[in-house]
Amino acid sequence: MRDTISKRFARLAPVALLALASGSCIDWKRTTAAPEDSVRRFISLVQTLDGSRTATLVDRAAPTPGSSGAVTAVLPAQVLRGGTVQTTLTSTTPFSRAVFTVPGNTDHWELALAAPVTSVTVLMVIAVEMPKTMFTLQIAGGGASNTGPYQSTDLGVIFVGTGEIQTNVTWDTPADVDLHLIDPSGKEIYYASRNSPTGGQLDLDSNAGCATDGPRAENIFWGDGIIVPHGEYILRVDYWSSCDAPSTNYTVTINLRGKPPKIFTGVLTGTGSHAGAGSGKTIAVFTY
Repeated sequence: MRDTISKRFARLAPVALLALASGSCIDWKRTTAAPEDSVRRFISLVQTLDGSRTATLVDRAAPTPGSSGAVTAVLPAQVLRGGTVQTTLTSTTPFSRAVFTVPGNTDHWELALAAPVTSVTVLMVIAVEMPKTMFTLQIAGGGASNTGPYQSTDLGVIFVGTGEIQTNVTWDTPADVDLHLIDPSGKEIYYASRNSPTGGQLDLDSNAGCATDGPRAENIFWGDGIIVPHGEYILRVDYWSSCDAPSTNYTVTINLRGKPPKIFTGVLTGTGSHAGAGSGKTIAVFTY
């Protein structure tokens, strides 16, 4: 057992075939490099939580707001480059279409739903090629031929490391969630051992010992110019402490260069493990 003080001290010390998954997995479609004025440089893909509906990139400016009801979404103040945001769109007026846009771009995402709803949970992948440290995301709902007012939210971008391999986890409570990745050499990268001799590193470790710091995210990557080891990788998520949260929703993203991202979602419950090496539940086993 490791107490809170020890854990916080330890944290300060110095592709792809999915073989096993825990929770829900979403396969994203492959994307290509986005033009300078494309929304894809900010949001690379949008899809419903259950994976049944995927947004279409519409090659024209977002529609003008009209008479449909307003849609609201609770979004984090900070998002992770190469990470995934999970949010629920709600409205008092049923909507069958959601629009996602960034001002100044010549295209937008449209998510067509199977039937009118007043609530839908979506996943939005933040682009790896993100050009700014802050951008404005606009979301609206509507029907087939009309669109409601846009909710505009300024999002700060955390520029974590990316490269040949990038794995991260984000969550929605003050809990302390830990990301563990075992590389083909057998080295486990996590809060108490942040670097692997193979070049992998943990560069973001959030909410250590329930000390809320804002991002609610962790990130492990192999950067550009590093010879990434080939073989099997084991990715785990550990609920180190609930920090009094009744439950915590998590989203894991695996980015392997040249491959579509793999997204996993789930719910963590209990009080937490307070554990170190070897802890956590296996989210995915993949090869590179």
